[in-house]
Amino acid sequence: MRKLALIGLLAVLAVGGAAQTPGDSARIYFRRGHRQVDTHFRNNRAELDRFVRAVREASGAGRLESVVIRSYASPDGTSRSNELLSARRADSLEAYIVRAAGIPADRVRTYPEGIGWGPLRALVAASDMRYRDEVLAVLDHTPVWVFDGDGRVVSGRKKELMDLRGGVPYRYMFEHIFPDIRAGLSAVLYVSSADSGQAPPPDSTASGDGAGRPLPDTLSGMPADTPPPSPARSEQVRAGAEPAAGPEPEPVQRFALKTNLIYDVLLMPSLEAEYRIGDRWSVNLEGEMAWWKNDGKHKYYQLATLSPEGRYWFGTKKPWHGHYVGLFGGFSWYDLENGGRGYQGEAEMVGLSYGYMFPVGRRLSFEAGVGVGYMHSKYEEYLPIDGHYVYQQTSRMDYFGPLKLKFALVWRLWNTGDSKKGGVR
Repeated sequence: MRKLALIGLLAVLAVGGAAQTPGDSARIYFRRGHRQVDTHFRNNRAELDRFVRAVREASGAGRLESVVIRSYASPDGTSRSNELLSARRADSLEAYIVRAAGIPADRVRTYPEGIGWGPLRALVAASDMRYRDEVLAVLDHTPVWVFDGDGRVVSGRKKELMDLRGGVPYRYMFEHIFPDIRAGLSAVLYVSSADSGQAPPPDSTASGDGAGRPLPDTLSGMPADTPPPSPARSEQVRAGAEPAAGPEPEPVQRFALKTNLIYDVLLMPSLEAEYRIGDRWSVNLEGEMAWWKNDGKHKYYQLATLSPEGRYWFGTKKPWHGHYVGLFGGFSWYDLENGGRGYQGEAEMVGLSYGYMFPVGRRLSFEAGVGVGYMHSKYEEYLPIDGHYVYQQTSRMDYFGPLKLKFALVWRLWNTGDSKKGGVR
């Protein structure tokens, strides 16, 4: 039913361009907190391939008039962040279509709509969620901002949705409906017709109820989603904050520091640094060092390892939460002796890793993993005799099997630019 509602809304959008003929349309989804087009997410690849082919054919036949993109963000987070995010999503989709279809950029028109109140209303009306009629009443009759007589923000549409029935319907929408709003809702191809001449006007339903009826924006007729400038407003409103925040989105970090608790317990302190290149790729640098010795008993436990690794992430629920496979190499230096024959040398290794990371806090995660591969080592054997270390022989070792075992504590930091507070959708 939700898909039917979106198709119906798309048809309403097409009517706005009556001077031209809609030739095709596509619906592209975005991950929560992301603004770049991800062809691996949901059905984006098939939708984009089909739509780009249609644009290319229309352009080749000389019938391409325009491509209209309307983008939305879900209501969670601040209004300003949603406006910026929907604009960036529209820009990303525009760049993709221009590049893939090979059309001039001036043929693409973008309409970033901020919070998709109209699509939300259509999706709720088509659902069978609990308290649906009460949610629709709030969407139809509550302004985005509600002010008192002194011009202070005292309530608003989102706050009433969050407070309704103890937040039960809001949590349902957050989980089941908001993801469908995080989309370039319509990328519509318009082709020439006898009456063509102008691009379609901005969507009249974007801030409406999904059926073309405009919603009241404020009790005093102010623009949608924008608190009026007023010296009487509180400091919170003067700073542009929402009267009530939505569920605090988890920030997206680019960098992580880690320590392998297994190696730490074995008195071999470890430190790792990992950097996310994108949604799917990261690079990791791991190091361990145990440099313990007891000359009186001729005991040495000295080991140092440095291991770079490239990782591909899959089955991710969100950044830093999911599975990965990796390709690693490494170098080790060691001196091992326990009161008898000692071994001193170097080793090189290469192998494959698999792991899984899961969050346990706003900035903390745990990572479990294992690595298998090949190691070659050249070392010298010696005996501690009368306070001296007497060389015995030089040996080599070739080994294939487990090389790493990990259960690491991860500290995530360095928030990215598209994960500002309130802006992750």
